[in-house]
Parts: sequence; C-alpha cells; structure tokens
Amino acid sequence: MPSGPRRHPATGVLAIVAALAVAAATGCADDPGPEVGALRVDQLREGGLVWPVLETPSSPAFPYPAEALDEGAGGEILLRIRITAAGRVDSVAVVTSSGHAILDSAAVEGARLLRYRPARHGGAPTAIWARLPISYPVPVSGG
Repeated sequence: MPSGPRRHPATGVLAIVAALAVAAATGCADDPGPEVGALRVDQLREGGLVWPVLETPSSPAFPYPAEALDEGAGGEILLRIRITAAGRVDSVAVVTSSGHAILDSAAVEGARLLRYRPARHGGAPTAIWARLPISYPVPVSGG
C-alpha cells in the first residue's frame, strides 16, 4: 500500500481567513508594548491594517497522510505562521500539537504551501504573524 499523502483533505482549513482576522498572534514577551501580528498597536492607529487574504485553495495543501489514515489518527493543530510582504509563508511553528507527529508535520508542510494576498499597513504590503488552526478529523472506518 502506498505511503504517500491521500487526497482526503483536512477540514477546518477554509476558516483560515477568519482565523487570521480573529486570532492574530501577539509578539514575543520581551517586545516593547502590545502587538497585533508584526505591528505594534500604536502603528496600527497610524495607518490601519488590512488582513491577508488566502489566494490558493487550502484543501490540496493539507492532504491526510496515508499513515495517519491507516492508524485512525486525527486531531487539531494550531500553527503560528508568518506571512511575508510577498504573501508567502516563511515561518511555521506548532503552538498546539495534535499528539501525532505525522499530522503535525503534514500541517506544517501544508501551511508552507499557502499563498496569500499580503497584509497591508498604511497601503503598503507588510509581513504579519497569525495563528492558523488545522483539523484532521478521526477517520471513520468504512466497515
């Protein structure tokens, strides 16, 4: 039996745009002042922020790993992603693991494939950090 990814996509990924708008990641604890994404709150007051918009279909980016399907593994993963000013994801970290390394790895790989219309601040494209929830539901046996 092949061990590559099957074309059974993760669910919950279509809520990416809403998740970005609602759950923007905050800056590091040692940063001066509160942040939204990569921008300090005082910068947001100056020029406003337009959130990134997903441009690629999300389902093909998140195939269900065959090994996880065979094992009946499922779970929720929360990722922290950095979307560049060019709309690419250049950094991904697992904030909350599914408990299955194969699913966490598939989510990280899939997130790196996503492309966005970048966030804009004061009209200019800008990099931003955001949180991205991914759901791999427990497979239902066909028996």
